[in-house]
Amino acid sequence: MIKKCLLATVIIMTICTITNRIAAKGPIQFGIKAGIQTQSIHASKDEVLGMFSADKDFGYQLGFVARINLPMFYIQPELVYASHRFTMDMEDNASTKVKVKNMEVPVLFGWKIAFFRLFAGPVFTIMTDTGNKMQNTTTAINAELSKSVVAYEVGGGVEFGRINVDMRYGGQFKRPELSVIKGDLPASIYKTGMNQWQLNVCYLF
Repeated sequence: MIKKCLLATVIIMTICTITNRIAAKGPIQFGIKAGIQTQSIHASKDEVLGMFSADKDFGYQLGFVARINLPMFYIQPELVYASHRFTMDMEDNASTKVKVKNMEVPVLFGWKIAFFRLFAGPVFTIMTDTGNKMQNTTTAINAELSKSVVAYEVGGGVEFGRINVDMRYGGQFKRPELSVIKGDLPASIYKTGMNQWQLNVCYLF
């Protein structure tokens, strides 16, 4: 964990250095953001665990934003804490709530006209942690989701002065693996598809 925190610090310092060097080419804004999201997970169709559906629960995001404004375009690196939540229901009415917590660094490249914006870019996951909360069962269930190191986001938004509102769709270049252990059974590993929709509000200083 210490190494991961040091890595996050290095990435933040690198982003700040880059933004300071580009400052001469255009104004730079900093801000804070918050948002809600809903995500879904789909297991491979040819693999059977004796379950599996994953309900769409709401998660949230909190983070910091740096926007480098260029003529017609902008670059927007972010540092985001994201909490993804979903419920896995199994065939014997057992279920477990799974919460995936990430530290993410989206680097978005955007196009702007008037108060409209369109953007897309990679998302780098630098830390991840999975927690489980069992329901309707006395059998121990543990699910572990390994997110792809590099994902992507595309979206659009509008700005009202210093306030920005955007909608984003997020996916992953590499399908993450879901590891599920039920009771004393051996672990089952599944390739999954994970995507999400986000609604964010950002305030730029």
